[in-house]
Amino acid sequence: MRSTLAALAVAVVLGGCGEPPVDVTLPARQPGQQVLDLAGVLRGSGLEDRLTALAEDGFDVVALTYESEQAGCGEAFRAGGELVRAWDADVAVVAVARPGDFAAPAPPRERCLGVRPRDDSAVPGDVRERIAEELVPPAAGRNDWPAAFSAAVDALAQARGG
Repeated sequence: MRSTLAALAVAVVLGGCGEPPVDVTLPARQPGQQVLDLAGVLRGSGLEDRLTALAEDGFDVVALTYESEQAGCGEAFRAGGELVRAWDADVAVVAVARPGDFAAPAPPRERCLGVRPRDDSAVPGDVRERIAEELVPPAAGRNDWPAAFSAAVDALAQARGG
């Protein structure tokens, strides 16, 4: 009995040490929907049209922006996984920022744009690394989120041969 209680206690403690749940509620995907811009930073960007064209060519890339107190690259990565699963997409491009940090003029600001494929073979690691380290930072530094997403999507399309 004592060993059973000890094992249960260890399981509860270890289970509680995982990642926090994603801090966004994902609605059901509407027919033809490619973008969920909850932060309102992609309005009028033309990103929806670009992603629709990719989807019509068989490469379903979706995009998400939102604000969260737990903003960071881990949150973006987890949200991307949730979006890929919930919307049955090939790849999710996700930007998350603390409230107000999408437009904050200078550090300190907490935000991240990440790419999350359905599986690692969908987007090579070197492409994801190039997006995160080279292509997105200049636009994100200027708070130009449409340009940041466009750079990521263009790199994804190029890597796929499109």
